[in-house]
Amino acid sequence: AAPPAGAPASQSMQQACRRTAERLSERSGAALHVIERPPFVIGGDLDEDELEACYAETIAPAVQAMQCRYFRSRPHAPVTVLLFASETSYNRYSREWYGDSDVSVYGYYKPNERTLLVNHAPGNGTLLHELTHALFDFEMDDPPVWLNEGLASLHEQCRFRADDDGPWIEGLVNWRLAGLQTVVRQGRLRPLAELLDDGDFRGPLVGTNYAQARYFCMYLQQQHLLVEFFDDFRQHRRDDPAGAAAVLRAMHGRSWDELDRDFQQWVLELSP
Repeated sequence: AAPPAGAPASQSMQQACRRTAERLSERSGAALHVIERPPFVIGGDLDEDELEACYAETIAPAVQAMQCRYFRSRPHAPVTVLLFASETSYNRYSREWYGDSDVSVYGYYKPNERTLLVNHAPGNGTLLHELTHALFDFEMDDPPVWLNEGLASLHEQCRFRADDDGPWIEGLVNWRLAGLQTVVRQGRLRPLAELLDDGDFRGPLVGTNYAQARYFCMYLQQQHLLVEFFDDFRQHRRDDPAGAAAVLRAMHGRSWDELDRDFQQWVLELSP
């Protein structure tokens, strides 16, 4: 069992974060500020107070909520979070440090480096998205793409909540809704079962796939089924790698056709 969310980091983790922070400071010189908040090493061209605020107001509560509701494994290695005040500096460090030039304008996660690079100018949405990927990375190998991206996208627009079971993150309507509603109205949205089984999630339908996965996670959340589904999927994922069987179990008897009709009607009733 994982230690409770918010538990003090082990001495070995603190030492590993110190080494990571020292290497980051040596590489950046005075250009970036660096703070250590194990298991996170947070750096960027924001000032130290801004980096601390990002940790205290976004990273820490998000980690506590996701560990409370979804993830049972805590990070066993340092996670580096690089936050940049502008797209210009974000692009510069992505290119100069990692050789990445064809990247999202918002941010991305490098799993082999356990590093998030985020253009912080638009706000915290991308930080929460990529942070979800980083935590998912410690939870399981090769998670289904629809769930990995759906949960991460759910957190792009959200608020932190708490109830008797502890903290959680409530996904809210965001910019992905309009395009999804258009596809539904045109009768072009493919069945959810096909989304879950898609081996080319980031192919020609990538924009619709992200929106459909995000809002399906939000649909499950509003039905109070997302945590139940995730726990069931975690337990049975060897035999159910896409999570399709776990979805049907969470639906308590509804068929895929019934689920598709209900989900699409729910999407159309959402307000921007």
